[in-house]
Amino acid sequence: MTQYAFTIVAAVNNRKVLQQNLLRSPGLAEGSPHQLLVKEGYRSASAAYDSAMDEASNDIVVFVHQDVYLPPAWFDHLAASLEALDRKGQPWGVLGCFGTRKDCNGLGRVYSTGWGLQGTELQQPEPVDTLDEIVLIVRKSSGLRFDTTLPYFHMYGVDICLSARHAGLPCFAIPAFCVHNTNQLLKLPSDFYACYWWIKSKWSAYLPIYSSCITISRFDLPLRRRRLEESFDGLRRVKRVPAKRIEDPRAALAGLNT
Repeated sequence: MTQYAFTIVAAVNNRKVLQQNLLRSPGLAEGSPHQLLVKEGYRSASAAYDSAMDEASNDIVVFVHQDVYLPPAWFDHLAASLEALDRKGQPWGVLGCFGTRKDCNGLGRVYSTGWGLQGTELQQPEPVDTLDEIVLIVRKSSGLRFDTTLPYFHMYGVDICLSARHAGLPCFAIPAFCVHNTNQLLKLPSDFYACYWWIKSKWSAYLPIYSSCITISRFDLPLRRRRLEESFDGLRRVKRVPAKRIEDPRAALAGLNT
């Protein structure tokens, strides 16, 4: 296996969550060849990540949530995917662990608290339209940047994937299983919808836009349907209790065939 040194970037608002999850990843243990950039105090993920692009000392930059655990072989799997793309002479814009395209929502295998195993297991990189934000991988030399005018902490993965597409660079989901040890979200917050409208305005020429959370369409039918479902749940007083983040993400791996 070719040896790589990567730059790992996390936008952090809770140091305890970072310590219990991402920093438990074996590939980031003391002596790791990888650069770690922890970005705190930013008004948006895009602003945090864009600043990290200037600080990255390696060409391959991995942007990852603070509550993601990368299992022991994760960096080897990333390296294998990079080499597979290189052997084919395949240019790429953004890679990730979980992607979406028109015919499939969920390319790539991940574990998410409350939802369990999600996505289709891959044997090789698969082209996608967009990638979920849990893990995004970009080459610094590609010139792709996160748009700092995108507010909040949603849909920045959609934005940079569409920037890659606009530049003629395809995006891929890769076989690199990870654990997203999150607090389960049963209802999308208002700031998510603010990002939805921002993306729709910026990338209207690419509608419909398929993402892991929602399809952005010209007449907003998926959005309307989702909001109606949430309203009906409220009227029926449906009480679903979201799953909470577990103390040690490694416990999620017990009994999983990954």
